Amino acid sequence: METSYRQIRRIALPIMGASLAQNAVSLIDTAFLGLIGSTELAAGGISVLFFLTIGFIGLGLGTGVQVLSAQLLGEGTPEKLGSLLRQSLWVGSVIGIFLTLCLAYGAEPLVQALLHEESTQRTAATFLEGRSLELFPLMLFGILRGYYSGTAQTPFILQANLLLAFTNLFLNTLFVLGLNWGIKGVIAGSVLAQYLATGYLLGALRFQRYDLIHKTTQNWLLSLARYAGPAILQNLVGMVGWVVFFLLIERRGSLALASANIVRSLYSFSMLPTWAFSTAVGTLIGYFWGARNQRALLKAFWRTFLLSQGLNCLIALSLVAFAPLWVQLFTQDQLIREQASRDLFMIAISIVLMPASALLISAVVGVGRVLQAFLVEVGVVLLYVGYAILLDKLEVSLTWMWSAEWVYWIPSAVILAVLWLERVRSLKALTPALL
Repeated sequence: METSYRQIRRIALPIMGASLAQNAVSLIDTAFLGLIGSTELAAGGISVLFFLTIGFIGLGLGTGVQVLSAQLLGEGTPEKLGSLLRQSLWVGSVIGIFLTLCLAYGAEPLVQALLHEESTQRTAATFLEGRSLELFPLMLFGILRGYYSGTAQTPFILQANLLLAFTNLFLNTLFVLGLNWGIKGVIAGSVLAQYLATGYLLGALRFQRYDLIHKTTQNWLLSLARYAGPAILQNLVGMVGWVVFFLLIERRGSLALASANIVRSLYSFSMLPTWAFSTAVGTLIGYFWGARNQRALLKAFWRTFLLSQGLNCLIALSLVAFAPLWVQLFTQDQLIREQASRDLFMIAISIVLMPASALLISAVVGVGRVLQAFLVEVGVVLLYVGYAILLDKLEVSLTWMWSAEWVYWIPSAVILAVLWLERVRSLKALTPALL
């Protein structure tokens, strides 16, 4: 595996396209919720955060599979990939069924405990109960995504996510505009599209390049827990911080929550190129760590950072220059549009700040510092939540509430950089002959 810009793009671009396509589903859902009504737009937005907090468990499982797959290739033992993937899929299936039951029966008491407005509670409960059916395929999707990423076969991920996005758009149009199913149409479109995309990734295993039939006796559960466990907790902690942030906004009324949902959708979409480069970093670092090559580790990270930072600057300029246009795609309510347009200026700054932290997270995990990455996440999220609560107590404007994102990205980048460099230096001490 190379450290060239071409190799980085070869891994990152399909992931970027896949991530953009996958997140287009969230944008599509948000747009259709806006067509249905402001209550649905507000309730659907905060419900998505609850859902993603649970759904990111699949992403954490995928992170573990990605790192382990890349390390196996770096060690020159691809015959072990089959047992790793099979055991991971069994784990994901059990977790997916369990989470489906938990959300289906726990959605109503959850929203009643956390939300204030009764209409928002009812709509959010309906949304979460329906989307619970999506958790099972989502767990498997995350694991398969991790396998294809770790083995640098990312075009399969792009294809699956394009299928997901176009199917979701078609079904939402049919169910919401054609059959007038309202919010239930949005739910049905998302669930069915996720099953189809996951089925595609499973079917694509027949065409990928490695032999997965080979039997090995190795038990991967402990290794998977070592890498995926902290990654899952890290994702959960990060999402809990955002949930707390949006609960603070929900107390300001449905208008504030609706505008924040639009901003969240655009913000999440704008993050995706960086997370794609972060995935590339995870694959490259895992490979070169397995190969014990320090020089390649540093070169791969630095080149990926330059690509990611440059692209994010362009994205930030686009958000600032065309803010009213982006917001108009989601709602015709003038007050919501004005508020969301102002908030996007704050988000543009966050987009510029995020690449260092996002890439360093994957780099630190890729060299085995999974627990440390989790502890950093916990500390920074606590700082983020504390800052957001302070701003809320001071009754600052909704626009300035979004400055909490800066408090997340800057400290995490500094701390993770220290951990990363320390680990890379240790590799030099262990393997001077490779340098």
